[in-house]
Amino acid sequence: MKVYDTDPPTPERVKVGVAEYAVAEGESTLVTSGLGSCVGVALADPDAGVAGLAHAMLPSGNERAAAAATDGGADRPAGKYVDTAVPGLLSEMVAHGADPAGIEARLAGGSAMFDFSTADDGVGERNVAAAKAALAERDVPVVATDVGGDHGRSLTLDVATGSLSVRRAHGGTRTI
Repeated sequence: MKVYDTDPPTPERVKVGVAEYAVAEGESTLVTSGLGSCVGVALADPDAGVAGLAHAMLPSGNERAAAAATDGGADRPAGKYVDTAVPGLLSEMVAHGADPAGIEARLAGGSAMFDFSTADDGVGERNVAAAKAALAERDVPVVATDVGGDHGRSLTLDVATGSLSVRRAHGGTRTI
């Protein structure tokens, strides 16, 4: 009988915070929680075994450009805005061996967490629209979504398969 003195390695679990993104390889998982009006952008190249996850708060940092110029960009972390998170995530994935032509996207979040009763779209809707536009501009197909509604979500991205598990605050889990 063979005795093992160490446990087999467990897959790495990478936490992605609000206004952050991360890339992982192999058997890892990427996780984020607390998505309300924020949008989760999950990108994967299953053939290369590389995936990335962003938890973006706002569609664009353009309205903050003047502030960023005066404070050295301190208010513009790459994952905070969809318009910086998507290109940053794609660039980092390619640096880890992903083939740009093999990357596909899944989106989750973008809820209407507050009713402001205005004619303008809410932040959640604008985040989702910005993510779709940024991905289309870079020829990355969106293969599945779980967006909108009025509830929060937590996400788990399986790097090896590219599948995204979406756990909803009001109950239920869905894999897209």
